[in-house]
Amino acid sequence: MLLFFWRASLLLVFPLIILLYMRVADLPFSTVDDGVNHHKWVIIAAYLVYVVFWVIVNRTLSRLLRRRGRR
Repeated sequence: MLLFFWRASLLLVFPLIILLYMRVADLPFSTVDDGVNHHKWVIIAAYLVYVVFWVIVNRTLSRLLRRRGRR
């Protein structure tokens, strides 16, 4: 079950990043949606940082789980 949520986090984190950005920047969704592209680039950059983090951690977890499975 945890593995499912770990994999699904790639999809679930995007709306959370948008909500967090709106909360921190104190912007309504309509401003983020219709507004300047700057807001969209910040959100996409934050998501790409998460994807890179996810890939690095996923490799480490995969190796760890494979080693545990061999014992």
